[in-house]
Amino acid sequence: MDEIVRKILEFSDPYLVLKEKVKIEGNKLTYGNFSVTFERPLLISVGKASYKMAKFFLERVKPVRSVVVTPKGSNVVLDAEVIESTHPNVSELSVRSAREIKEALAKENYDLVLFLLSGGASALMEDPIIPLEEFYELNRTLVSSGLSINEINVVRKHLSTVKGGNLALLSKAPVVTFIVSDVPGNDLSSIGSGPTAPDPSTVEDAREILSRIGLEKYSPFLKETPKNLENVRNFVILDNMQVLKRLSQILPNPFILTSEIRGEASSFGENLASIYNSSMEYSIPFSGRFSLIVGGEPEVTIRKGERVGKGGRNGEVALSFLKWVRKRGRFKLYAIATDGIDGNSEYAGCVIDEGLDLGYREINEALANHSSYELLEKYGVTVKTGLTYTNVNNVYLLIS
Repeated sequence: MDEIVRKILEFSDPYLVLKEKVKIEGNKLTYGNFSVTFERPLLISVGKASYKMAKFFLERVKPVRSVVVTPKGSNVVLDAEVIESTHPNVSELSVRSAREIKEALAKENYDLVLFLLSGGASALMEDPIIPLEEFYELNRTLVSSGLSINEINVVRKHLSTVKGGNLALLSKAPVVTFIVSDVPGNDLSSIGSGPTAPDPSTVEDAREILSRIGLEKYSPFLKETPKNLENVRNFVILDNMQVLKRLSQILPNPFILTSEIRGEASSFGENLASIYNSSMEYSIPFSGRFSLIVGGEPEVTIRKGERVGKGGRNGEVALSFLKWVRKRGRFKLYAIATDGIDGNSEYAGCVIDEGLDLGYREINEALANHSSYELLEKYGVTVKTGLTYTNVNNVYLLIS
């Protein structure tokens, strides 16, 4: 594996971050200036990083019960009840995981809930207000609607018994939540749809979003979410910016642009090319060698009737960059999904350089068909990591 790719994954590893930041001595847990004691903790871990987060705590505490919800195919072994669930679509496994967690909160004798939350939890754990078959259809429509992830989560939270702070209401003891964020800006109410976070959105917000996509029929089922939770402490222990900062310590002449890239992936690739072109021709904004470091979650919009091949956002960033870059020097572009899966492919992303010579026509065809990896894999520039058991969005490095 490429050394820089390895470093991206190392810096994104929640187990290593927890080991660095959380101290457990006997029955006392300390995180920064916060500390709490416990005798009978209940451990709940949900999301793409659930395995590594749970592993850290299970090596150090003995919970009265442990429920760990991971993506299907994780194949992990822990001294816990492990439920493999589905993502990005909700299924009966999602409902099973939510109900197991609700049962644990209701029946177990505990004095602290250790809740470990990461990206993917919105689909992995769900117990909807509306009938399950209807919720399946609603969720599929939301995911393919072109709505932002924040807008999707607003609707989900107001049709759920576990999202939008509702899960925390079920706890009989204080809740301490450690979070690996996959949301640009780290909005606590958006990460995993905020099961232990107060929710600033309202029923009226959800009603407006449903109306916009022609699903007003679900409006009567919307339920308001809690706006204040006094028994919860939420801590983001790892996010995209932390990864970018650590990468800046090992790359030549680093410049961190942002950890909150949004918008179309192809437009982002075009913008990266414009920065490179200007730097090569005018020494603006960079002169000499540089390492441009960026993170976030650009999007790929699939329009009705479009062909969808094997592709993903990182593949489209790379192809769009190649389409617009003027090769007047050396470069290397890394486009890596920290969870190991980009789009509907088996790849985490790709690494391209000035030696990759693709025709304008084949790039345009791959972008139009959303088949970026069908093209890139022919040239051996794809990166395959498998599941990484973390998720802090995507990392983009343009190194000249």
